[in-house]
Amino acid sequence: RSRTCIFNILHICDFRGKYDDLSLFLDYPGHIVSFSQELGTRKINGRDVSGFFGRPFMGGLDRKGIIATGSPAEVRKEVSDLLKNSPDKFILGADCTLPDDVSWENIRAAISAAHEY
Repeated sequence: RSRTCIFNILHICDFRGKYDDLSLFLDYPGHIVSFSQELGTRKINGRDVSGFFGRPFMGGLDRKGIIATGSPAEVRKEVSDLLKNSPDKFILGADCTLPDDVSWENIRAAISAAHEY
């Protein structure tokens, strides 16, 4: 019996190192793409990732950035700014996984700002 997944996320993880080229992943399965947005020495936006892959983008928040180190007010501003420039089909998230010590208030602030947008 064959099993299929009805929803799949292509997560391109940069935990062990950065990528200079994403073309190797173009044919990978996945309904949406999750990527840190650091490509070589430059930062690309979610619209670029979504357009390159022709799929919705998930991410936008740097897992070690404001979500991890800022105040709830800074997180709300970051999410608001991010959503203004996000692709039409977008899922807000950290680029990978959040550190263990991220404040729950910051996570709630991000979710709240997204819902209020």
